[in-house]
Amino acid sequence: LTQLAVIFGTMHLVKKAGLENPEYALVIRGIYAVSTMIILGLTQYLKVLIQKRNDTTALEYDDPASGSQQTRVVTTVCKYDLGEIAKLQKSTLFTAAIVVFMHFKFGYIQPLILQSLLPMLNLYKNSLVQIHILGKPAIDSLKRPWVPENPFAALTGSGAASGTGGDSEPAETTSPAAAAVEEEPASSSNSETRKDR
Repeated sequence: LTQLAVIFGTMHLVKKAGLENPEYALVIRGIYAVSTMIILGLTQYLKVLIQKRNDTTALEYDDPASGSQQTRVVTTVCKYDLGEIAKLQKSTLFTAAIVVFMHFKFGYIQPLILQSLLPMLNLYKNSLVQIHILGKPAIDSLKRPWVPENPFAALTGSGAASGTGGDSEPAETTSPAAAAVEEEPASSSNSETRKDR
């Protein structure tokens, strides 16, 4: 919900303040470039911290990318964290390439603004930052391996939260829409009974 609030709030601000005008493009480009460099700098700093600590604690888990064939992964905490850092850096560079292409090809300003804010928010909530920079213990929601956040979980009433340990099982939930569908046949049956009477 925080991300959705940032997205809609930013879009409203862009339109209200007229930030889509070309005269603001240079400033917004600069802000986006600084934001991206900060993120890449922090990920590199995290990489140095992880390598320095060199936590060789054994870590075993089922690879979520293996699908139904449940491949067992055996590694160490250090290697796992370095792998997560590499994914974060690749994702940042890939997103930057798309955003820059969309801006210079189609003149879009909103992606530059959104990607100056959302990645910073996501980085703060990232499990690696929480553990290695903020010093929180790797327990509960920070327990490895980490499950990627489902951005629609809050809307559908299901799904795992960000950073949830891989051993946890999702709770069975019923959304309000599904509950309404289940109740509908019962209500129609009651109305038919009244008609017969």
